[in-house]
Amino acid sequence: MMLGDDAGGFVLVDISAGLVPGGGIGRYVRDLAHALRTLEAAPRARFLVTRNLRAVAGERLRADEMVSLPFTWRQLALAWMIGTTAGVPFDGLYQGPALVHSPLGYGPTFRHARLLNHIHDLTCLEHPEWHTWRTRTLFAVAAPRAARAADMVLSHSEHVRRQVMREFGVPESRTIVIPPPLGHAFTPLPHETSVEHVARRFRIEGPFVLHVGTLEPRKNHITLVAAFERLCRDGFPGPLVLVGQDGWKFGPIADRLAASPVKSRIVRVRDADDHDLAALYGACTCSAFPSLAEGFGMPLLESMACGAACVISDHPVLVELGQRDCVTVPATDAVALADAMVRLWREPDHRAAVATGGPVRARDYTFPRWAGRLFALYRELLARGTRP
Repeated sequence: MMLGDDAGGFVLVDISAGLVPGGGIGRYVRDLAHALRTLEAAPRARFLVTRNLRAVAGERLRADEMVSLPFTWRQLALAWMIGTTAGVPFDGLYQGPALVHSPLGYGPTFRHARLLNHIHDLTCLEHPEWHTWRTRTLFAVAAPRAARAADMVLSHSEHVRRQVMREFGVPESRTIVIPPPLGHAFTPLPHETSVEHVARRFRIEGPFVLHVGTLEPRKNHITLVAAFERLCRDGFPGPLVLVGQDGWKFGPIADRLAASPVKSRIVRVRDADDHDLAALYGACTCSAFPSLAEGFGMPLLESMACGAACVISDHPVLVELGQRDCVTVPATDAVALADAMVRLWREPDHRAAVATGGPVRARDYTFPRWAGRLFALYRELLARGTRP
């Protein structure tokens, strides 16, 4: 039987990551839920909720929109590992969806439902030291099996797509890249407006270097701090502004910040909404993003969209996103990073030239365009009907 909206099939989305604070996957899931609940072109959808997150979900969703499980999230994670290993189908537990979108990439597997498995990055395999043992174990057991069993594997970049094909053995025909959407607030503001907002909201005036992202090893803050110290020695008068919460394995980063001879010029911002970020991007001297690994790099896209001059590491995902509109340096080369930032500070024409292409590139990442591509994929998978 062919399943679609009219035939009673529905898309089931696991929204676990979107019900807890945080960016990255959490923000993506919140955007996805919003699109499915509000856009006329959306297919019929319901949302998977674990027992421990049921109350939070109930504040945002109607009861008829939820598929509520009797497990906590940790219990469900254990069930995923067992299920994907043993080939146990989850159709009944998930109340018979036609299509399941797994934003965390753990599946599980199904007898009848189609599966869209979402792999954001493979850092669990590349850098296991950056993750908890629970996350490493869950990813290693469930993600490869779910990817191989999926009807389609979704990634946000061509680099991750190629990794999935190579590491998990997924055929190219069952992989697709659909980048995430850019938030509505991220658009160029008049420079004076940005400067006034930043001064009023954060008491930051004059030139400054900006970094946005959770403080965790893969963001490469230690190299950034070393480069900023060199920038200060070259006469830069402003602060380094770090926007983000403390993340996993923050300890070594905290120690490096505390030991810096310019620690008084390193400003932490833990609470900034999208409008604050747009102003920070618009006012900064440069936006530095020297990550060691990424699945996409949303702060880079936001920076470019707001007209910031960006300097990035040479990680393939960032180079793919930034293309020719950013200054690229080796990821662990603090001297090269400092030299790039010095030039962006001292040469306004160079800074303007680097920033020019970002807003144009950002037009490819609008919310309607993203939703349209994703909904088209949903309908393609729904049109295949149940698995034989």
